[in-house]
Amino acid sequence: SLITAAPPCLGRGAPVAEVALWPLWSSSPPRSSWRRRKNPAAHKYSPIKPQPETHHPFPPRLASLRKHTAAMHLYNAWLPPAVADAARGEAAAFTGAVRAAKGAWRPDDPDSAYATLKWISVFDLFIKAKSNVAPEDIHALVELGFGIFHASQNKFVVQIKWGGLLIRLFKKHVERLSLDVQWRPLYETLIQTHFKRNMGPEGWKVRQQHFETITGLVRASRTFFPEGAAAEIWLEFRPLLENPWHNSAFEGVGFVRLFLPANPRNQDHFTTDWIAQCLHIWDSVTNCNFWDIQWAAIIARCIKNSRSIEWEKFLPLLFTRYLNMFEVPISSGNGSYPFPVEVPRNTRFLFSSKTRSPSKAIAKSVVYLLKPKSLALEQFEKLINFLEQFYHPSNGGRWTYSLERFLRYLVFYFERRLQHEQFDTMDEKNEQFCLGKEERAVFIKVVLKLLDRGQYSKDDSLAETVSIATSILSYVEPSLVLPFVATNFQLALETTTATHQLKNAVTSVAFSGRALLLSSLCSTQSGDSSMIDTLYDLIVTSLSNALLGMDANDPPKTVATMQLIGSIFSNLATVGVSDDVPAFLQTSSLSDWLDEFFCRLFSVLQNLESSSAIAEGYQTSIMPGTFLVEDSPHYFCMLEIALGKLSKTLFNQSLKKIAKFVNANILPGATSEVGLLCCACVHSYPEEASVYLVKPILMTIMSSFEGTPTTGYVGREVPNNMSTKATLSPALETALDYYLRVLAISISYAGPVLVSYREELKHVIMSAFQAPSWKVNGAGDHLLRSVLGSLVSFYPLDQYKPFSCQSIANIIEPWGCSKAHQDREVEMLNFPPKWHDPSQDELSFANELLEFHFQSAVEELLTICQTEVQSETGDEKEHLKITLLRIHSALQGVMSCLPELRPSYKDGRSKVVEPSFFIAGSSGSTVGSSEMREKAAELVHIACRYLLKERTDDSILLALVVRVIDALVNYGMIAILETCTLYF
Repeated sequence: SLITAAPPCLGRGAPVAEVALWPLWSSSPPRSSWRRRKNPAAHKYSPIKPQPETHHPFPPRLASLRKHTAAMHLYNAWLPPAVADAARGEAAAFTGAVRAAKGAWRPDDPDSAYATLKWISVFDLFIKAKSNVAPEDIHALVELGFGIFHASQNKFVVQIKWGGLLIRLFKKHVERLSLDVQWRPLYETLIQTHFKRNMGPEGWKVRQQHFETITGLVRASRTFFPEGAAAEIWLEFRPLLENPWHNSAFEGVGFVRLFLPANPRNQDHFTTDWIAQCLHIWDSVTNCNFWDIQWAAIIARCIKNSRSIEWEKFLPLLFTRYLNMFEVPISSGNGSYPFPVEVPRNTRFLFSSKTRSPSKAIAKSVVYLLKPKSLALEQFEKLINFLEQFYHPSNGGRWTYSLERFLRYLVFYFERRLQHEQFDTMDEKNEQFCLGKEERAVFIKVVLKLLDRGQYSKDDSLAETVSIATSILSYVEPSLVLPFVATNFQLALETTTATHQLKNAVTSVAFSGRALLLSSLCSTQSGDSSMIDTLYDLIVTSLSNALLGMDANDPPKTVATMQLIGSIFSNLATVGVSDDVPAFLQTSSLSDWLDEFFCRLFSVLQNLESSSAIAEGYQTSIMPGTFLVEDSPHYFCMLEIALGKLSKTLFNQSLKKIAKFVNANILPGATSEVGLLCCACVHSYPEEASVYLVKPILMTIMSSFEGTPTTGYVGREVPNNMSTKATLSPALETALDYYLRVLAISISYAGPVLVSYREELKHVIMSAFQAPSWKVNGAGDHLLRSVLGSLVSFYPLDQYKPFSCQSIANIIEPWGCSKAHQDREVEMLNFPPKWHDPSQDELSFANELLEFHFQSAVEELLTICQTEVQSETGDEKEHLKITLLRIHSALQGVMSCLPELRPSYKDGRSKVVEPSFFIAGSSGSTVGSSEMREKAAELVHIACRYLLKERTDDSILLALVVRVIDALVNYGMIAILETCTLYF
């Protein structure tokens, strides 16, 4: 059977990711209100965004099954306890929002549609938050949406907004809805708006967006077309196809592809005779890419959904067509049609395919044509035997894109089909079409020919697709795929002159890490000694040789190596706890491996430093990173996973080596990398790491500040007279900037540990703001933000520790399911993650910092603006810069944990307004009060007027005050998407 999940998610605040069987090419966005992935190196919170065509570097902890149930999604069930409790009220809030939107819409007044638009963003929140809402409310919202959409003809903005919402609702809740959607009103809207002369005031961009919305809505609605719709649609557009050489034929096939439903209610329309008729019409036009793509998509839809049709007699014709559509070169030809049929530009635009090739439709057809004792496998093998030569690196060209898409979608639909057959209830009639072990093995053997040719392709997309395909197929038939991976890895090691081959081979092993461990375990239990030796040798060889791949001068190979290490460690329950495990996982072996690993890592960091330029002035509060942090997330993820999985003994050994390196070297060009290394240690074992890392760095900073000149801008009202300006030496400035930033990154997850260093942190932060260096001031800004965020924020603890339930043979971490199914209870789902819940001591410390660097600083700002003593000395500008920087830093650190402004009224009336509740969420525990934010807003307003009058030519001060106003007034935006930082 298929394996159905994997370990852990990446980064702070992202405990669960939703995938299907395996994280192929998509990820779901998290609850935007709290679930932030904090980038410690950038000291800013940013949301995890969906990456539609990127394979996750390490598999997430949980995977989902396809069936939708009414159970709460684990995104919500595993929220911090306080937020999870509040989230239970979201269903009632959704009901109220639907009711309010209905109340705003009056069918007798079409213009009232504009009053409903404000609710679109609210409904989007419920979709993104995966809220557990009632099906009847979803049904009511869909009916309301269609009512507004159809009543708003020529109101493009209304139709775009509501049409987009309906598409998202259908994608999210398609299996929870039961309704009929009529196709003709959608068709009439499409014709009236885009196929007739309509000289409206809308620009081309709006019309294009409207067209994309309505066609997307048709595609999303096809599932709900009523019985008989397919026959009506075919009857409507069949006359257009009578003359294949007329332009109307191209429009006709475009409409058929767009509207024709293949849902269960319309299966009676699809017969063998109808398919034969379609193939005859398809064959009537040759050498036309547009025509082929449209018909290939129509036939693919029928093949997937119409099991009653006997496809065997159509196989030769279909596969001949498919081979011809790839346009690969033969002999001296270039692969293109010699005399292609031109399609009118307007038709080509209106019915353009989302892909530049028919690869998706061909792959879909091939996968769903397969069945036991079918000739489709034979035809498929013939097709691959011809195409495989063009996957070789020496035969690349413009056709490589379509071949890469073909491979990608072959594996994608194969995985989807197996998933469907494994989890969905099948009747006896459909069970005969399910793929057995023999069919799966034959398919994979054929696909391996493409993988073998394409794995070292010069095209990065093809090489990555090969690695992903290898990973997925290794779970289906590991006995076929894993020896293939092992052989290629060994071959790449022997081919020292072609370094890109080793990078691709390492990536393939990384993507297949869990399958390797599972197969080795299963082979042990079955007594297959030859397979055990092969797989263990591959794991040991890959881990040991991976260290040789860590080279600062070879970024791709270094990143692939870190990906491999993270993949192997992420699948292990714990590392170094027991010696009752394979030899390479025993404490002694791992101890030696860790020593060598950190020696190589330290060498990479030292070599990175020499190639990084050191800025002379404070240009940005985000240190520029090297390829380790800029190009991919593998570096930090690998460190977090590896250190988080280690036993206490092995961790202490690693920690001492890391501490010795960090405390003995100053690497300004690798500040972010060193900080992330310390951060991973602190996140894994905060108490131990604070003693070896946080405390020594703090002491170093404090001793460096001793005897240095200060500006006196912090903690006093107004300077009485001008003092001689002093500066820090370049070496001291660089050292202080480096250590302050490393400390700021290190303590991103320190939380309770920071209370033990309360006085030292206060002293260091104040000294940084007092220093006569804008560069050091910026590092102090970074540190203050990090301290406040770590004290008040929610984030998971022990994120990479195994579940409390029994692991697989105490070696491999078990997988679970991202949805709680009543019929598939998994023991580990009863163990929610452990969250950092700020203690009273932490909140007290945060309030103290907030009072000094925010409340007092705002009052100090007002005093500066009302006093003109400094203007003659030239001291005022610097004092204003530091004060505004402190205010902004404090606001960025606490984010939305500082309560928002309360509504006020011009007549001075005091009125309590109950805030509307839609989505539950919180970045952390509350600090400060609304009064603090309100008073700050009043005083900053006064200061702003002064700056606009007296400092209109000072862009730095004006930009700073704009940042402060934005952070004060735009409540919640810092926690949702911080796109602006200070940066002069």
